[in-house]
Amino acid sequence: MSRRRFLFLAFSLIVLFGVIIARLIHVQILKRGKYRKLSEKNYLRERILYPPRGDIYDRRGEKLAFDQPRYVLSLDYRRLHREEILKLKTNLKEVFGIDVEAVIKERGIGSDPVRIKEDLTDEDLEKFYTNSFRLPGVFVEAVPKRVYPHDERLCHVLGYVGYPTSSELKKHRGRISTNSFVGKLGIERSLDKELLGKLGKEEVMVNALGRVLKTIKREEPVKGNNVVLTIDLRMQEIVEDVFIESGQVAGAVVLINAKTGEILALASFPRFNPNMVYRRWKRISKNKLKPMFNRATRGRYPPASVLKVPVSFGIMETRTASPWEKVLCTGSFYLGNRRFYCWNVYGHGPVNVIEALRDSCDIYYYTFGYEMGPSTIIRYARKFGYGEDIPLEIPVKRGFLPSPEWKRRRFGHPWYDGDTVNLSIGQGFMLSTLTEQSLMMMGIVNNGVIYRPTLVREIRDPMGEVVWRNRRKVWKVVKGRQEYFALIRRGLREAVKRGTGARAFSRIVDLAGKTGTAQVAHIKRGIKRKKVPWKLRDHAWFIGFAPYRDPLFIIGVLVEHGESGGRVAAPIARKIMERIYIEGLNREL
Repeated sequence: MSRRRFLFLAFSLIVLFGVIIARLIHVQILKRGKYRKLSEKNYLRERILYPPRGDIYDRRGEKLAFDQPRYVLSLDYRRLHREEILKLKTNLKEVFGIDVEAVIKERGIGSDPVRIKEDLTDEDLEKFYTNSFRLPGVFVEAVPKRVYPHDERLCHVLGYVGYPTSSELKKHRGRISTNSFVGKLGIERSLDKELLGKLGKEEVMVNALGRVLKTIKREEPVKGNNVVLTIDLRMQEIVEDVFIESGQVAGAVVLINAKTGEILALASFPRFNPNMVYRRWKRISKNKLKPMFNRATRGRYPPASVLKVPVSFGIMETRTASPWEKVLCTGSFYLGNRRFYCWNVYGHGPVNVIEALRDSCDIYYYTFGYEMGPSTIIRYARKFGYGEDIPLEIPVKRGFLPSPEWKRRRFGHPWYDGDTVNLSIGQGFMLSTLTEQSLMMMGIVNNGVIYRPTLVREIRDPMGEVVWRNRRKVWKVVKGRQEYFALIRRGLREAVKRGTGARAFSRIVDLAGKTGTAQVAHIKRGIKRKKVPWKLRDHAWFIGFAPYRDPLFIIGVLVEHGESGGRVAAPIARKIMERIYIEGLNREL
């Protein structure tokens, strides 16, 4: 290379370097303030993309719960100065009527943007885009909204969703944020891990008004798995409509497939609307009847005469009496200087086990229950599932089985013979749930086999592929002679044909079952029912099965303060089963 060319090249490099230095001085020093403001107006923000929760279906594919998109107004404080925050509070009050301080006090400030207004209407969106230049840090985001298309139906099975607590955030770390929805009750809560999806995220460049200039990168959210229940919505509608038509205000009904343990319908009353829980929270929480309390699985009541069914099995199994041995019922049973009455004060005459079940004769059970003793009665109750932890997808309260030891610890008194007599007819200290009583009846119709109850049929991924399918499983087996089960079933059929459950008799479907009237308070004889306060009236039970020859359904009805199992609960069971058979729903099983 010639010397001239070398000097020219060196000079060019020096000039170029000088230009670069001059430009850096111009940008970094002379125009620093201008470009700092520009950089503050354009910055990167990482946004969370919320996945839809999995859908919930009934056994026939009817949607019971799903997500649909909604628009919410969110606020990101992280890049705002004090002066901007003060102006923003004023502008939000003027444009949307939002008190930002009150919203933040309620929800708190975390790393995620705060939702300041939900369920934006078209008018709200127009207001935002018209005034967005006055609302720095405020932006609109699309988030899923949980929808229950059948409103109050199945509310205690499905439950509802809400914002997570700190413990729930820790439990589902990485899968939810403070603005995600998690299950709070029912299937929504118990199968939250399946229904929850996976959060997505995107990194976007936005200007000072919060408008997205461009997306830098994006990770799509993943929808949660879908859940298919064993519930048949058509049967559920029948169950709920019949109970409401009865005029009763509180109670529960459960309908189970006797051959599989699948729960076909489960309802508790009064109900609530899961779509409106937070809007009507004060009204719901102040309701003395506790609409959100599931009486089918968590309500505990004296089992009353329904307990005579497993006690009958115990009487025969322990050879306390043969099936055909009779007891003379005169209407009274004397124990020392105490007199215990039969519900029929005129007596039933001589009765054996079938006739005792038919007429719900107290004297028969006083006599042989006293001979069995409390430990044996409790042992047979436990064999049929009373007082046990019941495996179900939603929580089931365990019933209570008393004992002489418990009474001494609890009250400091011994167990009296009168306690045994009361226990033999399901009164006194013992408590049970509707679920327990219904599973006991399943054991009777299946010759001792009690299948595990279930509400979930299968779980599917977002593409519809089955990832888990439920199988029939045996929960308990009560060993005993089939003759005893058959005799009890015959007694229960007689109860409906001509006994205490006669109001359950139908010419459409052959029902069998046991009534029960659980005493709440001691009411003097002769006082008219209408004069007894509602809260002091007896609870009404009917636990039955249909059809009698080849049982397919177990039906349990509880009416809180319904006064009489035979007069109130039995007709409800009959009407439910008749509608199911009239519509031909039984043939589909």
